[in-house]
Amino acid sequence: MVMKKERVIFSLKAKASLCDIIVYLKDHASPSIAEHVRKGIIEKCKSLKDFSGYAKERYLEDLPEEYHSACKWDYLIIYKVSNKEIRILNIIHVHTHPQKRKNI
Repeated sequence: MVMKKERVIFSLKAKASLCDIIVYLKDHASPSIAEHVRKGIIEKCKSLKDFSGYAKERYLEDLPEEYHSACKWDYLIIYKVSNKEIRILNIIHVHTHPQKRKNI
């Protein structure tokens, strides 16, 4: 059964991280690739509100709150689920060291 949430909210950190990713891709790949990745990540984040199989973020299981993650290409979306919303906390490269993932 799908547990539909009312909305997806991006934290300031998640917005800044996405912006950093896009700037990097514009400089090191191309503006069209950067835009494609931006749209793909945002679509993935928005799709989380209609999803029921939230995967726990294994590198954050020792923290008191429950964190989840989803991948889109080489990017990991770290988020929290509440009764009415999905809160996107950060977007990082999948190869980010596990200790740096705790910087949410």
